[in-house]
Amino acid sequence: MNIVAKERECKMKESKYGPCGLYCGACGATDCGGCLSDFIDVYVAQCKFRNCAGNKNIDFCCHCSEYPCDELNEFMNDKWPHHWTMEPNLDYIKKNGKKNWLKVQKQQWSCKSCGAEIKWYQQTCNCGQQLKAWDMPE
Repeated sequence: MNIVAKERECKMKESKYGPCGLYCGACGATDCGGCLSDFIDVYVAQCKFRNCAGNKNIDFCCHCSEYPCDELNEFMNDKWPHHWTMEPNLDYIKKNGKKNWLKVQKQQWSCKSCGAEIKWYQQTCNCGQQLKAWDMPE
């Protein structure tokens, strides 16, 4: 099976987080297995935060002596609501650790009705439950 076929088949993210504090488990991209997986899309491959954290050998940007850098601060405060989760996520990670954060994120990004994974901008779960989702920015 080639990589593209495997990527399209993947419904659950292999990697659940990015170094920037985004929870990949709630990302709706179907051509990416998560920021730290082997199956990433072009945008993730070029991500400056992913590459910087890799070069510095750190798991999360909050473990960097330059946190938050100007570029990350700008990214966390742009028009995309899911980016607004990064700063509180990184603060939580710094105080409580990755394992606890991932547990909280899994619960937060699961349908309260059926337990299915839900995505950042998903309005309705497959079970029919209406979700409190962000609107896509213009």
